[in-house]
Amino acid sequence: MDKPIEDLREMAAEGAGVIAMIESLRGAEDFTLTPLRLLLALEEAFGIPWTEARDLLVSLDPDLHPVGPAEDVERRFVALLERRA
Repeated sequence: MDKPIEDLREMAAEGAGVIAMIESLRGAEDFTLTPLRLLLALEEAFGIPWTEARDLLVSLDPDLHPVGPAEDVERRFVALLERRA
């Protein structure tokens, strides 16, 4: 999972949002995107415990697409990142 994690960190440094990160993981050949794998990737990439990151899943459907406004998903992700800072 090293390359996808590095990609997430690089994307975050460039200002990408979590929706773009999810799409990147979805397209990664060496990563099978599932809700659990997303939580584990966020923990490894950003130090967000999966027990906290799972709050993000309420804004996503089972295929990890936003169920409401994408801004709500992004706002939840930023709040998770701010708790880690």
